[in-house]
Amino acid sequence: MAIDPPARATCEGAGSPSWTRRDGALWCDEVDVAGLAARFGTPLYVYSAAALRQRIAAVRAAFGDDAHLCYAVKANSNLSLLRLVHEAGCGFDLVSGGELERLVAAGLPTDGAVFAGVAKQEWEIDAAVAKDILFFNVESPHELPSLSAAGRRAGRPVRVALRLNPDVDAGTHAYISTGKQHNKFGVAIGRAGEVVSAIAADPWLELVGYHVHLGSQLHQVRPYAEALQRVCDFVDGDPARARGVRYYDLGGGFGIGYGKGPELDVAAVAAALLPTLRSRGWTPVVEPGRFLIGDAGILVTAVLGEKSQGAAEFLLVDAAMNDLMRPALYQAEHPIVPVAPVPADRSTHAVDVVGPVCETGDFLARGRALPRCRPGDLLAVLAVGAYGASMASNYNTRRRAAEVLVDGAAVRLVRRRETFAGMFADELAGESAPDTGDAGGREPGTGER
Repeated sequence: MAIDPPARATCEGAGSPSWTRRDGALWCDEVDVAGLAARFGTPLYVYSAAALRQRIAAVRAAFGDDAHLCYAVKANSNLSLLRLVHEAGCGFDLVSGGELERLVAAGLPTDGAVFAGVAKQEWEIDAAVAKDILFFNVESPHELPSLSAAGRRAGRPVRVALRLNPDVDAGTHAYISTGKQHNKFGVAIGRAGEVVSAIAADPWLELVGYHVHLGSQLHQVRPYAEALQRVCDFVDGDPARARGVRYYDLGGGFGIGYGKGPELDVAAVAAALLPTLRSRGWTPVVEPGRFLIGDAGILVTAVLGEKSQGAAEFLLVDAAMNDLMRPALYQAEHPIVPVAPVPADRSTHAVDVVGPVCETGDFLARGRALPRCRPGDLLAVLAVGAYGASMASNYNTRRRAAEVLVDGAAVRLVRRRETFAGMFADELAGESAPDTGDAGGREPGTGER
């Protein structure tokens, strides 16, 4: 007798169809999430390869085949995920020399990478020049001598795009706003003309584009269009400012829903910008991070118990702020759902979901309506693929979580759960050690600038 397949429905609060309910149980594509927790333990990050590929395809479809897509490595720098986004046709947006080292460790090409960051060190610049990245995003005039010197040592001009600060309010959280006058990023348009002149006068620098990044979690087209118009007005102020320019790096910041609504309409952003870019012969460079990987990841955590304290009710779980910093840092709200089917007799109540870390700020959610849980029940924190594992720490001497990648029905461990021995390996507990001269700012492992 044929057996009916389990009934499927999109998981409530999920931003990707990769997360479904089958007879009430949470699945990632063709894999049962509870089975992953039993196999690998908790806390556990789970990523969907299909969800990541789908978002990359959506951005590519919006901006066209000639656009240069650069995945923002800081969002999630797992080596296996970097390989996956490369296979899907992306280059990389870097903000540190360590991220460049990750590309090398993953065996990935570096010629499609761009390098931003307001305080690049000399060793980082030299390493990126040696790897012949696509271009540097210049954030400050103080970078120019170091970039020029690196070009002179390499015997070829260094390609740069000037990051302009257009003073555009993107309407996002203060900590993730980057395009306002009081933010540390970019060069104010009023001062940018002299920086362009300095670049043009230096034989070891080549101006190839302009860069604007307005912040994260944008949900409107207007800031992108307004920023491009201000850049065009700046460029049109002097013919020298357009000379050699072939890239417009519009940054990223494409917002996702976090269970509260749709993601940014990226196709609408592309439709607003592409006519102007094409008329000027500028290739769009797009730097999505969260938009690609955010909804592709969940954090599975096990319930330890419940506790009442005055008027507050707490749900104690084994994941903490060291595993997922965003709620404590940004007051971010992630959807949280049960992994197993919820029995009909379980009532719902409002709880603070808190972890074992010794901080009042250690919470994953506050006042969240959830079914009553018992020790051992599993919960999934959704939309944590970005700035979850990448911001994790060892605070309270807690081990970083394991990470698994699901590709259809295939499951692969892409980061082992940290061991205490591995955590302590670089610490010196009283014994003498040779002075390696590994001072701050030197390239890791070389002792040389």
